[in-house]
Amino acid sequence: MRAAKLNAVGWTAVFALCLGGMAHAQTSSDHWTVDSAQTVGSGANVVRGQVGFPGLWGDIVHGIDPTTEIGGRLQINYGIEGLTDSTNFEMGLQFLARKQFVDTGKFKFAATFNPGFLFWTGYSTTTFGITFPIEAQFGIPIDQKFTLNASFGLPMWVTFGDLGLFYLPILFGAGVEYLLEPNIALTFKLRVGPTIAFGHGTSASSFTLNALVGVAYKF
Repeated sequence: MRAAKLNAVGWTAVFALCLGGMAHAQTSSDHWTVDSAQTVGSGANVVRGQVGFPGLWGDIVHGIDPTTEIGGRLQINYGIEGLTDSTNFEMGLQFLARKQFVDTGKFKFAATFNPGFLFWTGYSTTTFGITFPIEAQFGIPIDQKFTLNASFGLPMWVTFGDLGLFYLPILFGAGVEYLLEPNIALTFKLRVGPTIAFGHGTSASSFTLNALVGVAYKF
């Protein structure tokens, strides 16, 4: 009888250890994203390059803690801030900040704030401005590799001088991220909507498009 009890206790301990190992494996996931509301992780660094419309973007991101990250972005565009009614050379620099607020495992929510400055050339003039975009990100993990995302953003910007205007883009987005390797992600994000320009007593709107494919590397 005593031997049977010892065996039962032993098997119970083994079973508990197995369950504990499974739980640890499930909670110690290396899953990360750059557009889908899951931050890159505490102490992690990620670089990403994107190309498409409106141009070429390069990002570097650093994870401060499990839910917060900061970084920087360089943009070289041929479509000013995604406007589709003209083409001009534009360059912009932005500070990146993202904070995750919700993670249920099946649904994630984060917000971003990416202030910076820009300039573009056209009609023998150079125009300068500042940007202060805000965005809500929603992520839906399909599995450990594949994540769907959606977003709603107000990537606002202001220009100075004779062409001084306040621009209010209202962009709805969707995209996908795929972890090709634990430290390599393929990304695609599409954002569309109107941009309303205010100034000089009038307002006008233009169609705005962001369609970018990218590769991100975590190290």
